Amino acid sequence: MGPAQRVLIRVIVSANLVALSEGPNLPLDRPVLLVGRHAECDLQLNSGKVSRRHCVIATVNGKLVIRDLGSTNGVRINGEPVDEGFLYHGDEVVIGNFRYRVELGDDPTGRTARPDSPAEAPVHSGTDS
Repeated sequence: MGPAQRVLIRVIVSANLVALSEGPNLPLDRPVLLVGRHAECDLQLNSGKVSRRHCVIATVNGKLVIRDLGSTNGVRINGEPVDEGFLYHGDEVVIGNFRYRVELGDDPTGRTARPDSPAEAPVHSGTDS
């Protein structure tokens, strides 16, 4: 690697969804987690407002991403409905009728904080063409 090349490696040491309403805290302890009410899901949320296979939460290139799997009641990040979006420390996530706060414990310097620029934090909704 030459002197002009820099590689940023961000490792999420610990990540959790902390319950803000009823429901369990969810440890995000694997690279890919299926969330829903079906028995095969990695994280089970037992509610009629949660689809059998509601969403997937994954670590992709050092960032935490959530993707709705066509659920009936959707996924929201900070109040906005999304098909897919990045999750940052302090974000509020709604899955069905469960509300969570994202807690990422990798970096006290704030690199896991939501970027100021919307261009740096793409969120894809079902209304995009």
